[in-house]
Amino acid sequence: MSVFISYSRNDSQFVEKLSITLVQNKINVWLDKWAMKPGDSLEPRIQQALSDSSYLLVVLSKSSVESPWCKKELNTGLLRELEEKKIVVIPILLEDCEIPESLKDKLFADFTKDFNEGFETLVRPLSKLISEHMGRSSSDEKITDFAINWGLNKITDRFTLEIDTVTWIIRENKTILVQLTINGDKRATRRYKRQHQAGHTHLMKDAILNTLKSNKATKGLQVLCQNDKVDPYLFMFKDDSLNLLFEVKIRGVVMGVDSGDDTIVHLIEILDMLDSLNHFK
Repeated sequence: MSVFISYSRNDSQFVEKLSITLVQNKINVWLDKWAMKPGDSLEPRIQQALSDSSYLLVVLSKSSVESPWCKKELNTGLLRELEEKKIVVIPILLEDCEIPESLKDKLFADFTKDFNEGFETLVRPLSKLISEHMGRSSSDEKITDFAINWGLNKITDRFTLEIDTVTWIIRENKTILVQLTINGDKRATRRYKRQHQAGHTHLMKDAILNTLKSNKATKGLQVLCQNDKVDPYLFMFKDDSLNLLFEVKIRGVVMGVDSGDDTIVHLIEILDMLDSLNHFK
């Protein structure tokens, strides 16, 4: 379960800070900048994400209330409220602006004066989304928040494992996002379905992570992360013990102010972190 954030590009700096803070509080976020890559079909991906998300967070500003895209996303969320008879849309007031008529009777998370105060109001209704598959690893040099999700992809009906990490490098005041998406072939999907029916939903996830960590080629992989530029790594790997084939996509990006410095992230560091925190066996 995740939240979808509807916003104007003019408010990107605030939305990036909000998204990172939500992840740090173990709330999964679908943000177009993180989830989409060049060549993706914009409208179908966004509509699917809107349908899959538990809540739509609408950032209200002078720019967003005039945006046709934001209006369309808001209408989609309000329609879901009518169909599902529950609260889906949560307004976030970023600055004084013209409030859409359809939102005037809703309570707002007010960020106009203080970010922390607004966030405390926002996170209360989102508390049910806090995931046991999210966590944090910290040291004197960096803080990493991560989320692990796996199961059947609603679009492809294939087994999918997703790992998202957001790392703040303290000394450089730099934030790095790394996303791994691993899709199983038909045999892997059939095996996962049998495991799921037997109540062993973690077995496929554990097998994949152990294989990635033990395989010389994959554990030595280095991911180049650049500012606001995503060049995904695509490769296949095989679990020889189970004779299953997986497609792997890894994306890395440096977020925030462009310092001109690229960053290398080692895949084995992510796997070691998950292993140390007992997220696979």
